[in-house]
Amino acid sequence: MLIKQKYLKALFWLLIVSVLVLSCVPGSAPAVLKIVNLDKVVHFSTFLLLSTIFLFAYTFSKLFIATALLMTLFGLLIEVVQLYVPNRLFSIYDLVADILGVLAALLVYMLIHKKLQIV
Repeated sequence: MLIKQKYLKALFWLLIVSVLVLSCVPGSAPAVLKIVNLDKVVHFSTFLLLSTIFLFAYTFSKLFIATALLMTLFGLLIEVVQLYVPNRLFSIYDLVADILGVLAALLVYMLIHKKLQIV
């Protein structure tokens, strides 16, 4: 059963707002995130999920370019916002993890569409 695009769009925007709000919460990271590089796994997974939902929710003539550009800009926005949040900082490595998550989503999308032979 395919989920209707309107529900995917609503889920996408709910997650975008949630990620933005959580990124603006001051304070130190929870103890579980202090495990070496777990933060990067969270960034990668979050952007993999967001980008995959975006790809299935929206249709653009240049969907891959739109996804890569918009999601990368969102990752950059989060990092810039964190410059102004107490006990948060801009991390180029977080941004790289975000971008890798976006690229992985593009690959997943290609594989799923190829497998399902969706045009």
